[in-house]
Amino acid sequence: MSRGITEQDVWKAADVLLLEGARPTIERVRLKIGRGSPNTVSPHLESWFARLGARIADPQAFRAPDTDAPEPVRDLARQLWETAQALAHQAAETRALQAEDQARQARAERDAQAAELARVQTLAQAQAAELDALRLQLAATQAAQAERDAAQARALAAAQLEREQLREHARQEQTRLHEQARGEREQARLAIDEAHARARDAERRAAADMDRERQARQRAEQRLAEQARDSAAQLERERTQARSEQLAQLERHARLEARLAQLQAERDRLEGERLRTRMKERRVERRSASSRK
Repeated sequence: MSRGITEQDVWKAADVLLLEGARPTIERVRLKIGRGSPNTVSPHLESWFARLGARIADPQAFRAPDTDAPEPVRDLARQLWETAQALAHQAAETRALQAEDQARQARAERDAQAAELARVQTLAQAQAAELDALRLQLAATQAAQAERDAAQARALAAAQLEREQLREHARQEQTRLHEQARGEREQARLAIDEAHARARDAERRAAADMDRERQARQRAEQRLAEQARDSAAQLERERTQARSEQLAQLERHARLEARLAQLQAERDRLEGERLRTRMKERRVERRSASSRK
């Protein structure tokens, strides 16, 4: 099993990266160690950066190599020292800028809180004044409402008295109207009985009139039926006579057609004989002319 990442592993890898001239980052440290998660490396690397300034300031932390050390080793030591100093100055400047930003934000928040406090105080004073005005208005409204309630009570009492008077007047008027309606109903009943009697008489007269009218209509219908029968017989006679006349005309027409055909045939026959006679005459004339020659 692989063991966990320790702070010493992270610091050692960061020192190597720094000696190589590279800025130690979480990913570079993990690659240099060959294992470890970002969550494990991150706090150890932050502690390395936090102690970097003290380590640079400590002569024993980055002690210069012996003079008899090879030149590449001395160059690497100088490079480490310069890189460490640059990183320490950069970290210090970053922290100073962060502190200044935090101070500026704190002042802005303090100013905003002071402005908000002043606004709240002003609003509270305005609300207190408004509350006092509302209390005065409520007292005036309550006094006016009490006066209105008293006036309404007086008006209610007067209305109650007037309502009782109206109720008594309405009762008396209802009694009078009831008696009047009873008398009118009696008169109406008598009028209805009289109207019924007149209606019955009118119905009887109407029935007699209808019977007379029915009899007259029957007689008229009988006369019309007789006239219709006479008209139909007369029409049939006229139709018979017309058919007879039409047949006679057809017969005359047929005879005329036959006579015309006969005359036409006779005319054709005479025309043929006339042509034959003319032809004979021409032959005779031609023979006479030949004989004279």
